[in-house]
Amino acid sequence: MRQQRRFSQILGLSVAAALLVALVIVTHSLVKDAIAARTSGSICLSPQTPLPVCYGLPKSLASQAITALTATTDGQLFANSKGKTIQIWSMPPIRLTTTLTGHTDWITDLAFSPDKTLLASSSLDQTIKLWNVTNGTLLTSLKSGRVTSLAFSPDGTRLASGSRLRHWADGATSPDGIQVWDVATQQLVYTLDARLVNDLAFSPDGRSLAAGAQKTTLWNLATGTKLFTFDSGKLNALSFVDRQILITGSDGVKGQGGIKLWNVESGQFIRAIDSVGSHVAVSPDRRLFATTYGGTINLWRIQPSGFLGTLRGSQYSGMFVEFGADQRTLIGGGSDGIYLWQPTTSVEKQ
Repeated sequence: MRQQRRFSQILGLSVAAALLVALVIVTHSLVKDAIAARTSGSICLSPQTPLPVCYGLPKSLASQAITALTATTDGQLFANSKGKTIQIWSMPPIRLTTTLTGHTDWITDLAFSPDKTLLASSSLDQTIKLWNVTNGTLLTSLKSGRVTSLAFSPDGTRLASGSRLRHWADGATSPDGIQVWDVATQQLVYTLDARLVNDLAFSPDGRSLAAGAQKTTLWNLATGTKLFTFDSGKLNALSFVDRQILITGSDGVKGQGGIKLWNVESGQFIRAIDSVGSHVAVSPDRRLFATTYGGTINLWRIQPSGFLGTLRGSQYSGMFVEFGADQRTLIGGGSDGIYLWQPTTSVEKQ
């Protein structure tokens, strides 16, 4: 009888577990169907833009987790890392041209030189590697320490690097400040006295460099001094629009925008946008910019300022974003792969 009661208890628990599993499956199915319903078909954004802005569902280029994503300034090449491996793509048409291997740990950031001949990659293996984009050969490996952000100067002669952490759980350390390297000699030229660096970028004229973590600092590269400090909030990403405007992205706080625009000539605040900016990209013609929030990409017009619409890429992953060669294509990457949005309808320029 005792065995019978125990068997009944086990059977009851098994039935309950089975019902719970069935409920989870049904709920997941309903959620997926609801998401699919919201993202199916064509999405046409606000027409008040000089670019075509109608998109269908994204095309999946790869399903592996992406740890970094970058594109050339003209958008004709883009590169992504998946673990220790780098892939280089060309467009249009979309084609995987090169696969690079050589890092011994996960890759943290990627950057193309302005002339598209070099690709820099940083990794948890405490090196920065410079690659020949044309033939895929490794040119040099810099003993940089653990670096998480990279940026080339506009003339391609300098490479800046920085890290979002100083001391890592595995005992590794990152160098202090922002390191500026001479690309030709592969030597460290100087270091800017910064603390942690979540992201960095050279200005289009190469005279200054923006970098930050809790706030964002603009540096005069001729003197190595600080020009301005911007109250960006805890920085996720930044990008220059042109010589005058810098965009910073953060998670923001209630009542304050997470996306902010700054005048870098005067140091003045321009405006805030009440949205999260996890990653920021500016279109090659400098008319639009894209930001990511969770698994979505938000598109914005710079002048006159305005929100254009949202594209959903992932159900559960945060995303990187870049613009493609035709200034219309959008490239997104996250822990569930690479997505590509291409316009399905043309809108005449106004």
